[in-house]
Amino acid sequence: MITDEKTSTNLNRIADKIKAAERITDDEGLFLFEKASLGFVGSLANYVREKLHGNKTYFNRNFHIEPTNVCVFSCNFCSYSRLYAHRDEGWELSQEQMMDMVKKYDGQPITEVHIVGGVHPKMNIEFFAEVLRKIKAHRPDLHIKGFTAVELDYMFRKAKLSVEDGLRMLKQAGLDSIPGGGAEIFAADIREKISADKVGTEGWLNIHATAHGLGMHSNATMLYGHIEKSTEVPQ
Repeated sequence: MITDEKTSTNLNRIADKIKAAERITDDEGLFLFEKASLGFVGSLANYVREKLHGNKTYFNRNFHIEPTNVCVFSCNFCSYSRLYAHRDEGWELSQEQMMDMVKKYDGQPITEVHIVGGVHPKMNIEFFAEVLRKIKAHRPDLHIKGFTAVELDYMFRKAKLSVEDGLRMLKQAGLDSIPGGGAEIFAADIREKISADKVGTEGWLNIHATAHGLGMHSNATMLYGHIEKSTEVPQ
């Protein structure tokens, strides 16, 4: 068992590596996760940030388009979506409705549009590629961040496209980066409990790695909280 003194020594050793711009190992990263306080990790992250960028913080001005909350998947933590069988309880935006949302910000200093929603079986890759082209034609400077790996995996499989070919198609249509939704928790036993029917860890990571290889940026969003089963019928 690691003593407090040994833990402190190891944490300081890792901190020294980070301050010396040396890459830490996977085991050291796990050690930080398990043993370091949030403040300790945060201070190291801020040190690296300031070393790279100075004492500057950057923001973008964005708006969201949620094309639909109708979804083929049944993640048991999600109160947002409606199954396709109950799509009359949800919403489905047309391309024209989405473009109306984009045009609402004409003349405003908006830098990004974030497109993410449910996985609708009729909103396929051709549908979204056309949306991307219309947005870029209307406002070429607008950065488009869109579609979680869950949405992308479904699009690509339905279109019988490889991950790389699918991402290339969307990038050529105007997609600039992808968000981190759908990462949830990568531990297999937990993922099986909360979202067994959507893309797994390896598939999620492959989509993001492929996007990086094509020069696209991404992030990961970790889900945390407590799941309660409800017997109430949604109104």
